Amino acid sequence: MPRLKPKYQIELTPEQVRELTHISQSYTLPYCEVQRAKILLLAHAGHSNAEIARRADCRQQTVRNWRQRWGERHSLRDAERGGCPRRITATERAAVTALACSPPREHGETSQRWTADQLAAVAIKEGSVESTSGSSVRRLLREEKIKPWNYHSWQKSTDPDFVAKAAPVLDLYETAQTDAAQGVLTVCADEKPSIQARQRVDETKPAISEHPVRVADRYKRMGAVQLFCALAVATGLTFTRTFARKCFAQFKEFLLGLFASSLCTGIKVLNLILDNGSTHAPKPLGNWIASLELSFEVRIFWLPKYASWLDQVEIVFSKVQRQLLTPNDFPSTQALEHDLAAYFADLNHDPKPVRWTYTKTKMLAKFAPT
Repeated sequence: MPRLKPKYQIELTPEQVRELTHISQSYTLPYCEVQRAKILLLAHAGHSNAEIARRADCRQQTVRNWRQRWGERHSLRDAERGGCPRRITATERAAVTALACSPPREHGETSQRWTADQLAAVAIKEGSVESTSGSSVRRLLREEKIKPWNYHSWQKSTDPDFVAKAAPVLDLYETAQTDAAQGVLTVCADEKPSIQARQRVDETKPAISEHPVRVADRYKRMGAVQLFCALAVATGLTFTRTFARKCFAQFKEFLLGLFASSLCTGIKVLNLILDNGSTHAPKPLGNWIASLELSFEVRIFWLPKYASWLDQVEIVFSKVQRQLLTPNDFPSTQALEHDLAAYFADLNHDPKPVRWTYTKTKMLAKFAPT
């Protein structure tokens, strides 16, 4: 028996296919829109409702609904729903939003951050609204994309020569690929100090259905190691060493290993980017390197003070923290060092350079004198 054709046929233009394909592959858009885009693309390709429902992980009725709705509205979004008009006027919404964007202590509160219930109570007390609730305030602020109960830390460099010091480093990042072809290697180096080896009192349990990985709160301190790492900007390759201490002596030993490593084989110039930490001993470091009989020239570039975010190796440290050191469960420092070595060996097996987007042009546009 021939298969009946769906009542609502989907015929997309090439431009619509491109747009829906982009939506269907998005990781940031709402899942409902991604799913609807997949439904429409599969319907356009001539698949049956049952096959579309299976591949889009939804019910057949959902497929039928969006076939019809696309024909009526050509939109992936839900239609405006009926209901009673807003109880909060535009003026009241603006007042609540302004309240959420001000510190709680300016309004007699003792807390540092707002809660939705606090905002509702203060808004009523100050006469901004006649009546409202915490859930209404939370819904209002969600529409405004404001979350006063969250916070994000940030740091501003206080170095008066920030632009003068940062500009050469940003230039090196931008030309690292070209420089490498000419025998000039750009490397960021730093250390991640005091990585604890914590042996959990109870065994860490793997994830199971409806439960994440479970880690015991209690642990024994088994010691700590200091991780020194150098990142080749052009290739993403790393060179690492671990030590029991973090002093200039260990940093010199680390640099000697770096200079003798395969990273520096055949190069003419090594651009070494460092922060102003005491481990790097900014004053004697240059003289010590000059005293070495190296086959290449070493040029040191110091980052501005309190600007470690300009150091690409910090991105590597962030990955190590998330992928290997959290949760922290190591029976000994030897096990920790072994896992660190295995992690970086795996990283060097398929290296990927950092996609650095903060250029000197962007910096100058921000810090240009007004």
